[in-house]
Amino acid sequence: MATTVDAKAIAGTLYEALITAALEQLRAAAPRLAGGGDPAQRVEAALPEGALPQVRNFLLGLAREGLLNDVGAITEAFAGFVSGPPAQALDAQVTSAVALSAAQQQKIAADLKQRYGDATVTFTVDPSLIGGLVIRVGDQVLDNSLRTRLSAVQRNMLAS
Repeated sequence: MATTVDAKAIAGTLYEALITAALEQLRAAAPRLAGGGDPAQRVEAALPEGALPQVRNFLLGLAREGLLNDVGAITEAFAGFVSGPPAQALDAQVTSAVALSAAQQQKIAADLKQRYGDATVTFTVDPSLIGGLVIRVGDQVLDNSLRTRLSAVQRNMLAS
């Protein structure tokens, strides 16, 4: 089963793939839409094979509104939404029970940057964790500390 972090990363990949495919299909169709004749037939002739139904429906809607000549400008405006402003760096806080070596810090920072992109990673020490790590990235927390594990064991023992 995918963790929350994995699910978000996978969903982000799907989103990017769908948006990129739609943009590519619009860019491929735009130059082919010029000319006269039945607008619906122009749309069908301009679409690449296997076009997303959403792209087809969007272009047919533009055809009904008489906006097929504006598809190029609309597509480039859409591309501006897709690229958007540069993503802001996330703040990541890694708390450990003991000071981590430089190699360990580099490995953790590299893993976080691979998963989240540009991330500013800070490392702190909290001896009350006993062992393990607590990693906070944005609104997500991965608590793999020994203190938390022992608390869970204690709660289970008291509940039984």
